[in-house]
Amino acid sequence: VGGEGEGAKFRDVVFCAPPSGFEDYPAAVKEAATKIWEGKEGGGSFVFTSSGGIYGSGNGETVTETSPIDNPATNPRVAKLANAESACLDSGGSVLRLAGLYTLERGAHNYWLEGGNDVRGRPDGIVNLLHYDDAASACLAALRVGPDAAGGRVFLVSDGNPTTRRGICDSALKVERYRDREMPKFLGETDGPIGKVYDGTWTDEVLGWKPRHASFDEFMTSEASS
Repeated sequence: VGGEGEGAKFRDVVFCAPPSGFEDYPAAVKEAATKIWEGKEGGGSFVFTSSGGIYGSGNGETVTETSPIDNPATNPRVAKLANAESACLDSGGSVLRLAGLYTLERGAHNYWLEGGNDVRGRPDGIVNLLHYDDAASACLAALRVGPDAAGGRVFLVSDGNPTTRRGICDSALKVERYRDREMPKFLGETDGPIGKVYDGTWTDEVLGWKPRHASFDEFMTSEASS
């Protein structure tokens, strides 16, 4: 870790703030990589947590770290993420595209079941997930392997066991917190986009990482029996 106070730089930096808090998200990532991080010459790593949402909707196909992203010209959210990723990579940092994050109290299941909100999508739509703790451990893994192995690279992080929107609700309804909630209404048409399957096999190998929680259902089943 570098010195303290204004202008201090640090050996290892993780940028995990969402785009919503910045007027210019890519500029914020660039500033962190150039003004807070010591750079690769310091021996440490800069890790930026992006989102698997950058791939856009899909029709059941599998995506990897090298798959094309959605068109930034027609998708402002993707454009913001893509430009932020470029700012990170251009500085020698590592990009971790994360699946949908959750804990017992946070995530789509909470929004739908505890919030009483309808699901804007087909019930069999594919959802790739990742526990918050596993997202944190993936960031630590990227820091651990260092800039020679991870610098300038894009990684795709999920638990490797995609589920569906209905599957999320079925799993969460096992837990006492949600057991008395009703299955939400699904508003998506059956011929709408079904989503994409994340394959992060290469990421797992390079980072030497695997999730503690093998799947959303495994996590909820464990919570239900504890």
